[in-house]
Amino acid sequence: MNRTRIQLLLWHILSAPLLTWVLMGFSMSYLLFFVNPIFFSAQVMQFFRYVPAINPIGTDLKYMLSYSESWFVAKQTPYIANNLYPPLATILFTPLLFIDFSWAYKILTLVNVACYVMITLVFPIRAGKERQVSSLLILVFITGLFSYGFQFELERGQFNVIAVFICFLAIWIYHYHNKYRYLGYILFSISVQLKVYPIIFLVMLISDWHDWRNNIKRLLILATVNFVLFFALGPHIFVDFIIAIKSQAANPYIWVGNHSISSFVVFGSYPSPELTQFVLLALVAVCIFSIMLQVYRQNQKDINPYLIFACTIGALLIPSVSNDYKLSILAAPVAILFSNDRFSERANSPYMHLIYIVVMLIFSVAYSSTLISYTNKPILIQNNFLALVTMLLAITFLSFVFKPPIEGVVSEPL
Repeated sequence: MNRTRIQLLLWHILSAPLLTWVLMGFSMSYLLFFVNPIFFSAQVMQFFRYVPAINPIGTDLKYMLSYSESWFVAKQTPYIANNLYPPLATILFTPLLFIDFSWAYKILTLVNVACYVMITLVFPIRAGKERQVSSLLILVFITGLFSYGFQFELERGQFNVIAVFICFLAIWIYHYHNKYRYLGYILFSISVQLKVYPIIFLVMLISDWHDWRNNIKRLLILATVNFVLFFALGPHIFVDFIIAIKSQAANPYIWVGNHSISSFVVFGSYPSPELTQFVLLALVAVCIFSIMLQVYRQNQKDINPYLIFACTIGALLIPSVSNDYKLSILAAPVAILFSNDRFSERANSPYMHLIYIVVMLIFSVAYSSTLISYTNKPILIQNNFLALVTMLLAITFLSFVFKPPIEGVVSEPL
C-alpha cells in the first residue's frame, strides 16, 4: 500500500505542467547567480557593475555613424577603426547623421524595444495555433526584457534585435502571406546587410522540403543577391569589407563576454585550439543539420520552432566575435518554442516522460543563466558558450524524441 502511494505521488509530481519545470529551472539560476553572489557571498549586500558600460552611452552607434560620415561626408572608405558591418549598413544609417546624436540614440533605443516586443511577444502569439498568451510566454518576455544581454544591447546602441526582427518578419511573411513573399525576400536581404549572420536563417525560407528544385533555386538566388549587395558602395569598398572580416576572423577580440566558439577555445587555452574549434564547429553544424533532416522527413510546412532556435544558436556561436549583447536575440526563439504545440508534446511512457522533465530542467537552467551577467557567475561558467551549446544539444535531442505526425507534401511557388 505504501509503495503504491509513493508511486502515485511520484506520478502526480511528474505530471505537473511544463510551467512547473521551467520555473524550477529559472529559480535555480536565480538563487545560484543572483541571490547567492549578492546576498550570501559577504556580510554586506554586493553591488556588481554587471554591464560593462562605457561613458558616453551608445558607443557602437557612435562608431556606426562615424563610418557613415566617413563615406557620406568625407567621401572615404567607411572601413575605418573596427568597422565590420556590410557596406549597405553604411547607407542605411546615413539619415541619422542629420539629427543630434542624443536623439539618434533615443530613436534607436525605442525601435530596439519595439522590435523586442514584436519578436518575443507578438510573433510567438501569432505563430501559435491557439493564439493565446501563456504563462511561459510572459515569463520569457518579462525576464528577457530586463536581462543582462538586452540591457547591454541598449547601452551600446547596438541593433541586433532590429536585424533579427526584420529577418523574422521576412520568415513570417514567407510562410503565412504567400502573396507578399517577394517583400519577405527584400526584408531578409536587409537583415543580412545590417548584420551578416542572419544569412543562417536562409533555411527557414523553405515550406515544402521535398521540392528540391524550387528550394535550391530560391536559396541560390537569395544568396547571390545578398553577395551582390556587398558591392553596394563599389568593388574597392567591398575589398575593404572582406579585409576587415578576414582580419577579425584571424584576430578576434577575446574576453569573457565573447561567447563565440573561437573565443571560447582561445579563452580556455586548449592545447590544440584549431582542432578543438573545428570539433565544436562541427558539433553545432551536426545539430542544425540533424534538425533540418527531421524537418525534411516530416515535411513540415510552417515555422519549425526547433530549427529557428538552432539557427539562432548558430548565429550566436559561429561568428568569431559574438559579444554578450547578442544574447538579446535569444528570448524570441525561446518564446516561439514555448508557444508551439510541438515543444510541449509528451512521451507516453513514464520513463520517457522523466527524461523529458530532466532535459527541460537542464534547458531552463542553461537559458535562464544567460539572463544574468558574467559578474555573478563562477569563473568556469562566466562565458555563455557552454550554456548555449547545452541548449542546442537539448533541443536537438527533443526534436528527435518528440516528433509531430508527418504531413502531406504540398508544393509551394518560388
